Amino acid sequence: MMKNYTAKTVQDAVNLACQELGVTIDELNYEVIKETKTFFTKKAEIECYTISMVQEYIEEYVRRFISEMGFEIETVSYLQDGRIYCNINTSNNSILIGKAGVILRAINFIVKNAVSTTYKKRIELSIDINGYKEDRYKKVSSMAKRFGKQVLRTKAEIKLDPMPADERKVMHQELSNFEHIKTESHGEGKNRHMVISYVE
Repeated sequence: MMKNYTAKTVQDAVNLACQELGVTIDELNYEVIKETKTFFTKKAEIECYTISMVQEYIEEYVRRFISEMGFEIETVSYLQDGRIYCNINTSNNSILIGKAGVILRAINFIVKNAVSTTYKKRIELSIDINGYKEDRYKKVSSMAKRFGKQVLRTKAEIKLDPMPADERKVMHQELSNFEHIKTESHGEGKNRHMVISYVE
């Protein structure tokens, strides 16, 4: 959760927070809540958090949320390229993943909403279960290469079945390496799908 620090100036409050949390100024995310400057008093209050605090919050939230559903889990999280990854290990992985990952996507949606509400900021994060998403992204990536080569060979466009936004992103990124290939997303909501076409 957020922490509050009060001192005579904003800089003093920031220094106090860094000292207590054991981080540098670059690692501290803060917002000035109150600043009072009168002839007699000077006071500043900041509200702040660090990425490690967010990681801890995510793991605690996920463990509480899923244990209330009756599952025993372990969590591990790490930071990579500005995104927090949290992996869930459980013996009930197929139930929590759901058909084609539908329950895992719902878990991601719920946790993202909880984090953005708590920290008043959109924080990039990804929840995975026993490496399911990682394996799925590898499959989507190899599928994109296969479709890209097919479109280059036939010059005929391919309309794919609807897929989640994160998987479409993987496909867009993979196909951006191909010359003469254009990717577009069409449709709304559950029907949003990709079209791969040839361009001169």
